[in-house]
Amino acid sequence: MTKTSIVKDIKSAGEPYNGQYGTLYGFYVTFENGDNGKYNSKDPNQNKFEVGQEATYDYIPREYNGKTYYTVKPVNPQYANVAPSGSTSAPSGTHTSKDESIIRQTALKAAAEIGGTPQVVIANAQLFADWVMKKGAAQATTTHQQHFQGREEPQPVADGLPF
Repeated sequence: MTKTSIVKDIKSAGEPYNGQYGTLYGFYVTFENGDNGKYNSKDPNQNKFEVGQEATYDYIPREYNGKTYYTVKPVNPQYANVAPSGSTSAPSGTHTSKDESIIRQTALKAAAEIGGTPQVVIANAQLFADWVMKKGAAQATTTHQQHFQGREEPQPVADGLPF
């Protein structure tokens, strides 16, 4: 869950340790909104969280021996879909412009693999992107032929298999 809040306190989490990505330095970060969690940095003088500064971060729950602990990870606010003052990210089913860009690129690639004229590829890409972004309530009622414009329906061969 991505959030934004002012950093209230930062404390060392003890001795550095060797992790999968090299030596890591642990810090306990506390925020004004009441969140607190551990941040691991490769830099002993981490500068991602600074007391008194607003920070956008992922707040990640971790289960250990029946208890929930939290990890915090800094997020560039340019790529976060958050409102200020600790509000949570956008409701489920909504997408940031970065998400939409990735979805549209993936949909275009899939449509291009199906083939057809450029107009058909673009129309299919839009259908795929809309489906992924859950746009259009009538999607479930559209036919297979509508989804794959310009393509013939596969015809079964003598053995009854479509391939």
